[in-house]
Amino acid sequence: MVLAVDQAVINWVVFFHVLAVIVGFGSTFVWPALASYGRTQEPAVAYAFSSASLKLGKVLTSYPIYAAGALGLLAAILIDGAFKEPWLSISMLLYLVALGVSLGLHTPNLKAMNELQRQLVEGEATPTQGGPPAQVLELQERGKKAGMFGGILHLIFAIILILMVVKPF
Repeated sequence: MVLAVDQAVINWVVFFHVLAVIVGFGSTFVWPALASYGRTQEPAVAYAFSSASLKLGKVLTSYPIYAAGALGLLAAILIDGAFKEPWLSISMLLYLVALGVSLGLHTPNLKAMNELQRQLVEGEATPTQGGPPAQVLELQERGKKAGMFGGILHLIFAIILILMVVKPF
């Protein structure tokens, strides 16, 4: 379906699409740095960083990323012939894969890590024989997963960015 739309409308849609990409995806590079800094602090401070990141992430990351996808789709609908471009189809598919990884794997893992930190801060640690509390061990494992999922998401973002800028095919 091709809509007869003024070029100015398309330009504004693309502008807001790019703005949402910058805000949403740009902020995803800040959260790991904050988490790394938080790990060097007292458990209560680390927990505060983690909790704040989860809350602010919705506003500064999730919603703009959803808007970026919706505005990108709207731009493709408004631009005649856009859906014939393979780079666009691949980018949209990768965006959906990234949403699946984020919502299905990364976010639940981050929420579980936050809960483990809460337990440690509030004195609900489960003792183990001769080692750190069980929550610490699970946090370490989940931290590795968080790094892996975050890395996958950043790689997908980089590939989408290359496809959008270079339009190789």
